Amino acid sequence: MSDFDPRSTRWLAGLVLFISFLTLSILARLYYVSLTLGPDLVAAAREKVIQERQVPASRGNIYSSDGQLLATSMPVYEIRWDAAVVTDERMTSHLSETAKALAQLLPERTATEWASYLRQQFNGKRRYALIAKNLSYSHYRKVAQTALFAGNKYKSGLIAEERFTRLMPLGGLAERTIGYQRPDATAGLEASFHETLRGHDGRRWMQNLGGNQWKPMESSYTEDPENGQDIITTLDARMQDAAHRALLHTLKKYGADHGCVVLMEVKTGKIRAMANLGKLAGDTVYSELRNYAVWEKTEPGSTFKVASLLIGLEDGTVDTADVIDTSPGVYTIYGRNVNDSHRGGYGRISLGRALELSSNTGIVKALYPEYAKNPEAFIDRMYQLGLADRSGIQIKGESLPHIPKPGEKDWYGTTLPWMFFGYGVLSTPLQTLTFYNAIANEGTMVAPSLWEATRDRGIVIDQYETHVLHPAIASKGNIHQIQDLLEKIVIRGTAKNIYTDSLSMAGKTGTCQLNYWDPESRGYQASFAGYFPAEDPMYSCIVVINRPRISVGYYANIVAAPVFRDLAMAVYRMTPQQASPAAGYWADGIKKGQERHDRLLKQQRDAALQALESGQMPNLAGWAAADAIALLEEHGYAIKLRGHGRVLRAIRQDKTIELQLG
Repeated sequence: MSDFDPRSTRWLAGLVLFISFLTLSILARLYYVSLTLGPDLVAAAREKVIQERQVPASRGNIYSSDGQLLATSMPVYEIRWDAAVVTDERMTSHLSETAKALAQLLPERTATEWASYLRQQFNGKRRYALIAKNLSYSHYRKVAQTALFAGNKYKSGLIAEERFTRLMPLGGLAERTIGYQRPDATAGLEASFHETLRGHDGRRWMQNLGGNQWKPMESSYTEDPENGQDIITTLDARMQDAAHRALLHTLKKYGADHGCVVLMEVKTGKIRAMANLGKLAGDTVYSELRNYAVWEKTEPGSTFKVASLLIGLEDGTVDTADVIDTSPGVYTIYGRNVNDSHRGGYGRISLGRALELSSNTGIVKALYPEYAKNPEAFIDRMYQLGLADRSGIQIKGESLPHIPKPGEKDWYGTTLPWMFFGYGVLSTPLQTLTFYNAIANEGTMVAPSLWEATRDRGIVIDQYETHVLHPAIASKGNIHQIQDLLEKIVIRGTAKNIYTDSLSMAGKTGTCQLNYWDPESRGYQASFAGYFPAEDPMYSCIVVINRPRISVGYYANIVAAPVFRDLAMAVYRMTPQQASPAAGYWADGIKKGQERHDRLLKQQRDAALQALESGQMPNLAGWAAADAIALLEEHGYAIKLRGHGRVLRAIRQDKTIELQLG
């Protein structure tokens, strides 16, 4: 009898067949995964370990028109340590020496603490241990030259990452106009010219070390960063400083809440100074908190009377020789009184004299009968004068003027007559100045500008050309009448207290009551708008002082007008070297001035170097803070800064130098 059993053979064959089928299925699945999903899985795995990451470009500088550095990017360095690549022999032989050196360079830890910290990172094979942040280049180089960190990075483990921080060498001067560009907020020229200044970021491969820590894999970039271009502003650093000082003095003297000063070149609209200062809450310290000149729109008060009179002259409804009876200094309309600041009024005077004396009753009595039945005619003229438009300045946040119209919710029976002396309408200081600049410019209204030119690696690639908003806001004859009256206001009118034989000036005072409907928040705004020299205007200027202390003084002639005079005198004594659109930024005058400036800087630097090499303290008074820091750090000094601005004095204590700025 045979031992062969067909049933067992069939069973074995079935088992082999099943196993073969299962194996083929698994192989087929693996093939499918590798062919279709494999690249994605590999890419995803690699993405977690290696990424191509962005490297920020160096931001461009911002300069004044006279060559002063207003904003720059200074490189700072973050140093980390890959302890995993360091050998036991290197660690043992260099630890003590390095710890002592770091204690001097980075005194936040003692030598013992540094030795303990480095040993701890080494024992834990830390791949990205922090050594220091925000070091200057010279400071970074000294750390990198210590025994443990010196040499090949693949042996020392030293990792240095460069980034840039924004610095304003002149401190708070024009701080709000220069502005900033941050993720949470933007302001000023930094924001408006962000794309020009920022450049184009580069790319480089980074390795994930865990804990969201990324280490550069190579020193070279996969895409080189392209640094940003420089912006040259219209600001003149000397004029800006003069405006800042004059404004600050008056704000402190009168205990005002805030104020602004804007100085504009008549023919071109280029802004040579823009100072904005506000009082810090509960303090007597003033700082550039907001750009009031561009943002804050208020009722202009009596500075608006010039526009009202010009409209009447253009329409032929009034004449400056018209005689108006201002007695008894009160004019009642719809049960509300128009009052003169001079009790009893000024008697019978010409309309021109009414402007010189800033008579509310004189202006209203002359204009109201002519426009009471047709207020739209007056308002249409306001639009023709450009009083309803933004100036178009190159920084963000300019407010839109407000002009009430019949039929709107803020139009009342008294709206029109109150508009004649600057109530009910709203405008910013810059918009008011743009109008006054047109008066100085023979009726041609030009756009104000803060941008002079754009420069790429020292070459001017684009520059400002004067932009005309309105070729003629009024006839030459009427403009000349207004010019004559504005000069007389300074000679014999409300601003006669600022008259001087040495410089002719023209302008209009404005004292406006704020929140007159609320006794608790009531206050005053004092302003002066005008230009100089009166006979051949070079500059226009507006001064606005908000909420001076009433007990000290609040009338525009004593609060705002003296700031205008002091700035005008300071500017007129200067001999600015400025660019013309035709000649380009490096016009002959600027080029020669820059050459003299460069020679002087070289002489100063040579003298400072000689003093340092002989062990003496150099005279750094007047130096830009960034230049002084760079020089002293090159010679091994640690720097302490106190204050803002340029160097007033330098005090040495061993290897530390305190720079007092102002």
